[in-house]
Amino acid sequence: MNILHPPFVHFVVALPLIALFSQFTYVITKDKAYSKAALRIIAFAFLASFFSVISGVSDAQKILENHTIIQDGIDILNNHKIFGFIIMAILLATSLSKWFAVSKNSSFLENLSLILIIISLAVSLYQGRSGGTLVYKYSAGIDNKVTVSYTHLTLPTICSV
Repeated sequence: MNILHPPFVHFVVALPLIALFSQFTYVITKDKAYSKAALRIIAFAFLASFFSVISGVSDAQKILENHTIIQDGIDILNNHKIFGFIIMAILLATSLSKWFAVSKNSSFLENLSLILIIISLAVSLYQGRSGGTLVYKYSAGIDNKVTVSYTHLTLPTICSV
């Protein structure tokens, strides 16, 4: 099964954390370079979330067509899909508020952006846990046709006594 979703979602989780550090650095130092960096990072997170949703919808369809997941997993998959769109909307709102904060040089919008970045990070981590549950508990996206026999494996001898 060709799954495109995992490479994109890791950016959606990691980039808001990096943006948070950049925004905290801006709040402490008041150096606009950190604020602009946070804007670029969170905007890239939004772009990654867009590709995550597109690839996730495609991959979910493949999972459902191949019936490689039980009903409890299907329920989680449907919630995961809906929440993906919510995260994309939150990251869009965060990107726009951050852009206005940089454009207008507004400390209120900078503080609002900090709160939105924290919310973006929290929902991304929650969504990552949901996706991990789909993969590791319900085997979503795992090709069950591949089997490996470990009975013939031998470990190399590093030194003999």
